[in-house]
Amino acid sequence: MRALWKLLRVPLAALALAGACLAAFFAARGNTAAMDWFSQHVTHPWKLFWGGVWSHVPFSMAEVMWLALILACLVYVVFAVRAVVRGKGRRRAVALQRALGAAAIALCVYTGYTLLWGTEYYVTPYEARMGLEAQPVSVEQLAEVTRLFADKAGALAESVERDETGCFTGDKAALLEQSKDVYTALEEKYPFLAVPHSAPKAMTLFSRIMSEMNYTGFFFPFTGEANVNVHMPVCFLPATAAHELAHVRGVGPEQTANFFAVLACDTSGIPEFEYSGALFAYMHLSNALYSANYDAWLEIAQTLSPYAAADLVQNNEYWAQFSSPVTTAANAAYDGFLKSYDQTQGVKSYGAVVDLLVAYYGT
Repeated sequence: MRALWKLLRVPLAALALAGACLAAFFAARGNTAAMDWFSQHVTHPWKLFWGGVWSHVPFSMAEVMWLALILACLVYVVFAVRAVVRGKGRRRAVALQRALGAAAIALCVYTGYTLLWGTEYYVTPYEARMGLEAQPVSVEQLAEVTRLFADKAGALAESVERDETGCFTGDKAALLEQSKDVYTALEEKYPFLAVPHSAPKAMTLFSRIMSEMNYTGFFFPFTGEANVNVHMPVCFLPATAAHELAHVRGVGPEQTANFFAVLACDTSGIPEFEYSGALFAYMHLSNALYSANYDAWLEIAQTLSPYAAADLVQNNEYWAQFSSPVTTAANAAYDGFLKSYDQTQGVKSYGAVVDLLVAYYGT
């Protein structure tokens, strides 16, 4: 028994410590003041510090860590099997040790992610900090703001570079570099959004895989980096960069990150971002209007700029090719992930940005 305890004490201790931290988080998550304090004094400084460190590296450290994790898992499995085979007379104990070790590592990573990022779902809402509250939206209000962004997108559509098919094109690396200052004007109006500026990182190895999983980007709290899928069409790349940079600023909920992405693009003074943000807003608003009132949607859709319409068609065709069981499974997994942090709408919370846009831009 003593030998067994000696073999298992490290993974058991790691499991106990990670479990205790996780339990403390879930016990405290209903206390907004505690979450605000933890975010302001622990998690946000951590993310800004490491984000600043890795901003000087031209590639995504998050991508490097994901690749290292995959390789480490393979190595762990190989050495675990080897240890079990060589552990004559105690193979069950060795197998249990390796299994507990894997469980401990997984729980520690999950706990770290929860503390560094899950906290942001329970702080004082950022829209509340700017004095904005989403209200029930009437069809008339929805149509008004949808038309507003259809007009914005149309007015800006010819100000961006286009290819021979009429679709938005451009240097994706240059657009990501430009995005580091997209929040400048918004930070002046809302100082709580101010952080040191850095550009999102391109996912050079995993972008195609992200498309297969229906992901346009993600924020990696361990390195403090915003990461963007650069395989997708250009039209929504600037808006996606702005969305991920909202997460850098501590904005957790997806609908709020979408909302700030639109505001940042709209006030950026950069034509590519202004257009992408307007088209992004129009897409969400028009999808909601289509469900609420088809006739009103059709009337506005028929006024949309042919260039903007071409970009939307290109975007829809791009993502349609990835419709598969893998995409469905990835969406289901992320839906469950969001709901585990009390984001009750799950992946549908991306559409809740409509209420915030109408509250901000409506009359």
